[in-house]
Amino acid sequence: MAWETKACRRRQQLAAQIPDEWQLPLPLQSEALVDVRIIAEKSGILDSLDIEITRSSNCDILAKIRKSQWSCERVMLAFCKRAAIAHQLVNCVTNFLMEEALETAREHDRYFADTGQVTGPLHGLPISVKDCLDVAGHETTSGLVSRIGLIARDDALVIRCLRQAGAIPFVKTNLAQATLLVESTNNVFGLVTNPCNRRLSAGGSSGGEGALVALFGSPLGVCTDGGGSVRLPAAWNGVYGFKPSATRIPSLGSRGVGYSDSNLGCTGVIANDIETLVLFASSTLGACPWENDADCVPMPWNSSVRARSKLRLGLLFDDEITHLTPPVLRVLRETQEKLAGAGHEVMVLDWSDLHVRGSRIIFTMYTQEGGVGVKEALDMSGEPPVPRLATGWSERPLTPIEIWRNHRARKQLRLDYLERWKRLDLDAIITAPSPHPAPPHGHYITTALSAIYNLLDYPCCIVPAGEVDLVKDVASEAWYAETPYDRIPDFPYDFGDGELKSLYKGPHIFANSPLALQIVGLPWQEELCLLISKHIDDIIHSE
Repeated sequence: MAWETKACRRRQQLAAQIPDEWQLPLPLQSEALVDVRIIAEKSGILDSLDIEITRSSNCDILAKIRKSQWSCERVMLAFCKRAAIAHQLVNCVTNFLMEEALETAREHDRYFADTGQVTGPLHGLPISVKDCLDVAGHETTSGLVSRIGLIARDDALVIRCLRQAGAIPFVKTNLAQATLLVESTNNVFGLVTNPCNRRLSAGGSSGGEGALVALFGSPLGVCTDGGGSVRLPAAWNGVYGFKPSATRIPSLGSRGVGYSDSNLGCTGVIANDIETLVLFASSTLGACPWENDADCVPMPWNSSVRARSKLRLGLLFDDEITHLTPPVLRVLRETQEKLAGAGHEVMVLDWSDLHVRGSRIIFTMYTQEGGVGVKEALDMSGEPPVPRLATGWSERPLTPIEIWRNHRARKQLRLDYLERWKRLDLDAIITAPSPHPAPPHGHYITTALSAIYNLLDYPCCIVPAGEVDLVKDVASEAWYAETPYDRIPDFPYDFGDGELKSLYKGPHIFANSPLALQIVGLPWQEELCLLISKHIDDIIHSE
C-alpha cells in the first residue's frame, strides 16, 4: 500500500472518532479565523459545567473530586469534549482514547464510592500523551507512516507511574515527524497550528501538547525534550513547561527516533500552572520508577526544599549565536526590573563564549550518526522527510574517535559552566527559550538557547510572560544594523542571525504570539528550579 493511502486512511479513522454532536459548526471551522482561543466556549458544544471544569486549576479539580462535588467521569467527559473541539481547530490529536478513559474514570468513581479512598494523588485527572510515548493497547506512531498500526504492549514507565497515581490517559497528541524538528508536522496527521494565531508555529516536537493545553483541552500533557521540544511549544503557546534532568523522570517506553545516545533527551510536562508541573514530578517519583528503569536515578521528590529569600539570579541577554528580537529583549528587561524591585539581585551574564562552544557540541551530537535511524524509519514506508527534518544526511557519520572527542568537549563545558555558576553563587539563570516569538510556519531560526541545557543536563522551567506588542516591539534601526553573528557550521537545519534579521520584519509578523522566560537550575535540583520559577512567576504577574 502506498504511504499516501495509508496516511489518508489513518486521518479518516481519527476524524471518525469525534462524535457528531461534538462537531464544530461550519462557520467556526473557517480558515479565516486566526485567534481561536475562545472558540470552544462559543461553540455551543460545551455546557457551563464543562467550561467550569476545564477552566479550573488541577488542584481545584482534584479537590472537588475528593469532596464528591465532581465525579471522575464528569471531569473526563468535559476534557474529552474540549479536546475534540481543540483538535478541530489546531490539529493537535493523533488518537482519542475516550471510551477506555471514560470507563477507567467510572472505575475510579466506583473505587472511591466503595472505599472512601482515592487511587492516588492524581485520582481521576485526565492526561494527554505525546505520540512517541507508549500507552498500552494503542498506537505509538512518532509521526511516521511506518509505525501506523504498531500497538504498544505496555505503558511507557512514566505513564505507568502516573496511572499508579490515579491519572487517566485520554488522548495522544500530534508531534514532529520522528520527533526531529521544531515544527510539529508529519505526513500522517499533518501540521499543528498555534491557537493564538493559526498562521504561527505551535513549536515542536511536542506542539500538539502545547496547543491542546493552551486551549484547555488537557490539564496535563506528558511529552519529551531533546533540544527544546517541551520548552518551545510551551513558550510559543503561552503555557508552562518543565524539562527535568535527563534521568530524573523515566524515559523507558519513549519511541522517538532520536539522534543518538549522546544527546540527553528527557521526559517532561506541559500544563497551565507551575503547581501541576510539581504534581507531575512528585507523583511520578512517588511511584519509585528507578525500581523498573536502571537509567532512572533513585531520588525521591523532596518537598522540604526551600529557596533563600533574596535570590541571586543571572540574566542572559546574548549567546552570540543570534541577537534576541525586540519582544524577547523587552520581556527580559521588564523581568529584570521587576525582580530588582522585589529585592532580588540580578546580574547580567556575559557567557556567550560558553554558549557558542555548547552549540557546536550539541549540534554535532544531533548529526553524528549520519541520520541512519531516521532514514531506516522513512525507507520502511517510502514517505519523504518533511521540510527541515534534522536527518543528518548532509553530514558524514563521525568516527568513534571524533565522537569521543566531542564527549570530552561536553565534559569540559559542563565543568566550565558550573564553575562560573558557583563563582557567582547563583540560584538560577533567566533567559529566553528562543530568540524570537512563535514564528510563521517553517521559519523558526535556531534551538541553540534551549538545546544547550540538554547538553548541560540542567532542569528548565518555562513561564509565560505576556504577548508581542505591536507598538512596543517595533525594531529600531540600530537593531537591524547590528553585525550578524557567524552561523554555526555543519548544522543546516537551523538558520542564523542574518536570517533572523530578515524574518523580523516587524511585530505584526508575530501578532498574538505569547512570550516566555526560560528559568534554569542546576542538575538534580528540580525542586529548587520549580520553586524559584513559581516565585518569579508570582512577581512578574503580580500586577
